[in-house]
Amino acid sequence: MTIGLWVLLGVLEGAPSHDLGAEVAARTEEARRELGRKAGVETVEGVFVLAAPTGDLNATARLTRSVLSAYFNQRFSRRPERAISVYLFSEPRSYEAYCQQRWREGCISPYGFYRRDERRIVMNIGPGVGTLTHELVHPIVEADFPRAPEWLNEGIASLFEAFALPGPGQIRGVKNWRHPRLLRALRTPRERRKVSLPGLFGLDDATFRNVDEDLNYATARYLCQWLDQRGQLWDFYQRFRDHYLEDPTGERAFVAATGKTPARANDEWVRWVKRL
Repeated sequence: MTIGLWVLLGVLEGAPSHDLGAEVAARTEEARRELGRKAGVETVEGVFVLAAPTGDLNATARLTRSVLSAYFNQRFSRRPERAISVYLFSEPRSYEAYCQQRWREGCISPYGFYRRDERRIVMNIGPGVGTLTHELVHPIVEADFPRAPEWLNEGIASLFEAFALPGPGQIRGVKNWRHPRLLRALRTPRERRKVSLPGLFGLDDATFRNVDEDLNYATARYLCQWLDQRGQLWDFYQRFRDHYLEDPTGERAFVAATGKTPARANDEWVRWVKRL
């Protein structure tokens, strides 16, 4: 048997295709090279390489540990296997300067973003940590439920833009700035038809990102908060993930978790949104 075939068999039998420790070390060095030797760098949960040019990571690292501990406490099952860089800038000027330096263009959001192709979160943490807790969800969903539709991926991520940590391993989404946008649509005859649970479940990824993207985000976010308050979000998510091939829209998972179809649950959800 040739050496090449032995190598191939090793890969097929599950031999590791990369060295995570070496990858973390390389990203740590890269962060110091890009952000300066005084940059603070700390690895959380073995894969998230947090880096700040100012060197001050204590509070953010503690929060990140608490949030990730909650995410992995009977919510998401599979952790990312590859290292992810998380760059935390304290104000807009250095944040924008980094985007220009690395990609020769402005940052795609004033707050922060996740680059899947580079496994890199870059954010302006000055306005608050909500963007960080949002963006951390994306590489986790990418590992745990790679076929998740955009509306679910962004709905869960947006849920934790505003959050409470009631105890160790616990996290809850709370009402945030997306709520008025949803209320306005529900109270406007021209837009009301665009807001419904059946419509959300039928939304393909391209349509989610269309001209109504802000409203689609709000709808997905407040469906997730409604389910979360009822203790049904993670049952729904995990059923959807585990039975995606036979339930690609997630409607059966929703029925199993709530006892209702999206159409039957819609009026109850709308009343809850209006009372919130």
